[in-house]
Amino acid sequence: MTDRRHRKGDMPVKVVFFNVGQGDCTLITFYKPGAPKADAAVLLDCGSKPGGEVAPRGSAAGTAKQRLIDHLRKRIDDHLRDLVNPGVLDYLMISHPDEDHFNLLEDVLCDPATGKLRYTLKNVWYSMGPGDYKERNKTFVKTLLTNPAALVGSGGHVPEVELKPAEGFPEKVFTGHPSADANLYLVNGGAFAHPGYSGVEKERIANLCSLIFLVVGEEDGAGERQKALLMADALVQNEESLITLDSTDPSLKREKNLWLKAGHHGSKTSTGRQWLEYTTPDALFVSTGPVLFGGKTATCTDTDFHQRMLNDWESVRAAHNIPDPKVTRKKPRIGHWGFGYQDNTGTLPWKFQFQDMTGRGVFSTLGGAPLPPDPSAPGSPAGEWTGIDWTLWIGRDQYGKDDPGAYTISYE
Repeated sequence: MTDRRHRKGDMPVKVVFFNVGQGDCTLITFYKPGAPKADAAVLLDCGSKPGGEVAPRGSAAGTAKQRLIDHLRKRIDDHLRDLVNPGVLDYLMISHPDEDHFNLLEDVLCDPATGKLRYTLKNVWYSMGPGDYKERNKTFVKTLLTNPAALVGSGGHVPEVELKPAEGFPEKVFTGHPSADANLYLVNGGAFAHPGYSGVEKERIANLCSLIFLVVGEEDGAGERQKALLMADALVQNEESLITLDSTDPSLKREKNLWLKAGHHGSKTSTGRQWLEYTTPDALFVSTGPVLFGGKTATCTDTDFHQRMLNDWESVRAAHNIPDPKVTRKKPRIGHWGFGYQDNTGTLPWKFQFQDMTGRGVFSTLGGAPLPPDPSAPGSPAGEWTGIDWTLWIGRDQYGKDDPGAYTISYE
């Protein structure tokens, strides 16, 4: 067999799922063959449900929200500094107008002293209308979508802002790249495909309008590609629409590996059995947090997760002989991972529990059980849930060698 490592065309992709608690924030960077620095960067969403922010382990004193913002700014700064063109964000994608997907954008992207963008932002894609983005006492997103020049410093680059979806799917994001290269596609399958959505509640319409993206790696020696599906808050109806749209020319099915970012934070409204059987994912990435909606129930519950999604997915994996994915430990002191969920099977009040998932293919950003106060971080609350960031490399192994058939999953 020919050794394809570091061959001329290898183009690895790095996908970082940041811990934000109940919300979403994903950074995607694309690398040229053998290059140590990325040449393109995409930020998909950046938000967290107010009151449900989850700080990383061992962070400094302060509120969970402030520690989370500090963490995101530092990590995103580090990634964008390590580009061929440092500080350039090629695309900002705002999947839909739910605040837990956009309400941290101003804190992360802007200089608090000037109110101007801290990075060179080239393009913005968003769904629905600017007026649908309710920001409480802020106007950042509305300004970004309607008057982006107001957020750019003197002589800076004014981003191109586009309402999506447009006609024709899938839509390639980086149009200058050959079709054989790794790329990002808007695949959608939103409310536009469902005439019966009118009259339903506003939040459901927003979820149905979620922008759904597909990361596609380069072909390996067998002509197969790795893929990652990023579902935002897409619902089962979106999944059914995608299956229909994809049936004539399948691009969403698993070839080499398929990594699924589960829709709507692991709730009962998404990641249906039909979708799991169609995509046959190797692993589930879930962004969730300990928020109680209406003071009672959470998104990720025992019923939603264990008794439905996890059971369905493990049944599909067994039927297709899909092995557990391998995980590279980023820091030796962290020897396990898991997820937090609300145990809604007993009597009220229901409590959050921690499910250890070490060795299994469920990767949640709410990955740390509550810890006692940290002596190195005076003031950190006792019993606070903590989060971890997950990094998925498509086309690069744990030794840093490029190979389209390889992957690396790590966390910190």
